[in-house]
Amino acid sequence: MSVEEHIQSSLSLNNELLSVLSSTDHSIPDLKQQQLYLSDLTSQLSSIDAKLKELDRGREKEKKEHISYRDSVFKRFAYKSTGRKEKFEKKAEKEEKDYFDNLHSTQLAQDSRKQLIELIDQAKSAENDLKQLVDKHQNAQRELDQLYDSIFSGSTPRYPQEDDLEQQSNDALSAYHSLRQTLEAELQIKHLLEQASRAMRACLDHMRGAEGYSTWDMWGGGTMSDMMERNELSSADRQWSSVQLLTQQAKNLSRSVRDLPQVRVAMGNIMSDVFFDNIFTDMAFHDKIKNSIYELNVAADVVERNRQKNEIRLNDMGGELKGREERLERSRRDLQDLRSDIFRRIGEGQK
Repeated sequence: MSVEEHIQSSLSLNNELLSVLSSTDHSIPDLKQQQLYLSDLTSQLSSIDAKLKELDRGREKEKKEHISYRDSVFKRFAYKSTGRKEKFEKKAEKEEKDYFDNLHSTQLAQDSRKQLIELIDQAKSAENDLKQLVDKHQNAQRELDQLYDSIFSGSTPRYPQEDDLEQQSNDALSAYHSLRQTLEAELQIKHLLEQASRAMRACLDHMRGAEGYSTWDMWGGGTMSDMMERNELSSADRQWSSVQLLTQQAKNLSRSVRDLPQVRVAMGNIMSDVFFDNIFTDMAFHDKIKNSIYELNVAADVVERNRQKNEIRLNDMGGELKGREERLERSRRDLQDLRSDIFRRIGEGQK
């Protein structure tokens, strides 16, 4: 088979392979970024598992101390008989607070762990899909290389322009990969910040619910209003924890993501809510709830600004990426046209 005949017989296969490469170019940088993201999630999960183990160890000790003070009639009598009843109550309150603080921290950590596992499962699914695309891309690239190697062997000093265009094509591919990896990170940030935004809205909804129950409590709502108020506050705290986790994941992917401000979600206390409940403690705690809502609204603004700036970066990158895709496609087409022309001239006996 002559060179010209070889070229003519290979044109259809060549075009097919170039089409496959063009449609799967994104898979390699996307997979690399996805694996970095998965590694970070896995590291976060390990940290939370270690934290849960530490909390488990501390909870047993705090539980024993809490039960000891809660159920000890003798200790209560001894403190009372020596005029130190107030000291006993403060000690009992501290032991109770330590125990329930541990339970609360454990619940938050378990929620974070559950959310991380969901993110890891999603990331692994996306990783598997990308691996299939990378395999398809690499198989097409190998087949194309074999096709060119059957015609060109190494450098072509007699055709320096072909070597120059090949280098330009490689440079264009490298530039495309670099930007595509950054864009993929921003797409992951977009997903995380959208979840953070939803959790932020849920957090504020629960806080407004707590504010309503707190108002009811000041007007004599009693135990029921206390219970509903504490339930709303606990739910708000868990949603805020989710916002923090998701925003930190996004920040790990890009320094452009701003830190969240410090927020303290007001939490009830069994001793003050039940044993020392009065209009003054209710009003004081109502003010704490209102202050928490203010701080959370400030945090919500940061979440929204992070989301908006991510959208701006994505739009900017989208236009730039399109330019690099066009440059890559043009460089490949120019290289292929030159090679086809070389093949044609060789086939016609020209130099």
